[in-house]
Amino acid sequence: MNYAFAVKWLRGFRTSPEDVCALYADDFLFEDWMLDQTITDMEDLHRVFAPYANTDPDNGIGIHNFRIRGYEGDERSGLIRWEWGPDHAAVFLGLDVANKPFWTQGHTFHVYNEEGKIVKESSWWDASAVLRGIGMTAEKSVFPVQSAVGAA
Repeated sequence: MNYAFAVKWLRGFRTSPEDVCALYADDFLFEDWMLDQTITDMEDLHRVFAPYANTDPDNGIGIHNFRIRGYEGDERSGLIRWEWGPDHAAVFLGLDVANKPFWTQGHTFHVYNEEGKIVKESSWWDASAVLRGIGMTAEKSVFPVQSAVGAA
């Protein structure tokens, strides 16, 4: 594929889950390593993508903003570097993010079939950027850190 395909893919998230799901082959593998998600069913993929097309700034789901940082690849595979951040979100991954704007960066690797449809997707993104953006410091971490000094 190419940069134009990457733009179409990211725009699909903002327009509708149907638009973005139409870019996937019937037989596909979707992996989001940060969320430990593996999806092979189109209905599940549609459900996961649906919130990104939200247009209501008052429902707490957020208005999701994507930006492409780069694309490298060919007709068989490609790596998309992107940025993402929601406006008007209330909760993200169970954390209060209301009035706490954040952005993160990620990479998505695609493998395409002969028809140009996505057959494999693997995504990674920087969760620590989200935590820093909402004010979670090491002292406020959701993961308690025990000092090695004095530990038994």
